[in-house]
Amino acid sequence: MTDETTEGDNGVLAAIHAMQDAEALFRARLRRKLGIGASELAAVQFLARLELRGADARPVDVAAHLGISTSAMSPVVVRLEGRGYLVRRPDPADGRGIRLALTPAVHAAVLAAAGGDRLGALAGVAGLGDVESRRLVVLLAGVTSGYADGAAPDVLLPAS
Repeated sequence: MTDETTEGDNGVLAAIHAMQDAEALFRARLRRKLGIGASELAAVQFLARLELRGADARPVDVAAHLGISTSAMSPVVVRLEGRGYLVRRPDPADGRGIRLALTPAVHAAVLAAAGGDRLGALAGVAGLGDVESRRLVVLLAGVTSGYADGAAPDVLLPAS
């Protein structure tokens, strides 16, 4: 690991980069253990975050989140269904559409693959005090904002 400390950051950038590297490695290992690809894992993670908020999604919503077309989303859904990780449910709002829901099987598989802790890598933040939590939220909001603003969706780079 290189020393990425720049003046005034006290190693924060190096810590963020190390976290990003560890998360990428974790995702690769999780994909391998679950037998799914990157798009499938991203879909599972997105649906899991929605689940925590008591929400679900249509395939078109997941496709938009992943940045893929709805036709590219169809095989993702089929593969996840085939592994028993996802079910399609009728959309109660219109009866014709479908909503996607994760199964207990995927929750159990992720839990086992991640080492048995429901929070996994995030377990360390559960015990933070109020002051530490507020500081961390501000830091993460700044990083999130930087990502959100850093790759404007409507700007195309010129072909080289």
